[in-house]
Amino acid sequence: MNTNLLIIYIRNSRDIYALTEWLQNALLKKVNRGLTPSVEYLANCSTMKKIVRMAAKMLSDQDHKTATKQEKEQAAKEHAIYIIGCVEYLANNK
Repeated sequence: MNTNLLIIYIRNSRDIYALTEWLQNALLKKVNRGLTPSVEYLANCSTMKKIVRMAAKMLSDQDHKTATKQEKEQAAKEHAIYIIGCVEYLANNK
């Protein structure tokens, strides 16, 4: 349940979007150099951890709910899949 709320905060927060956009651009540069992105690597990078931490804080402040470690990990993986999909689309449609 809280995973869905975390995803909503991740995709609809301006501050988090700025970090996501930066992460997409950094990953796009690596993909253009020949790197194949990994969901596990991206879900565990420091920027993704910061994104999830910000979303969890919003969840706590606004909904008075606490996300578990598993919910945070699931949200990070889902957001990593979303970012990789966007990067692959951008790389293939240049």
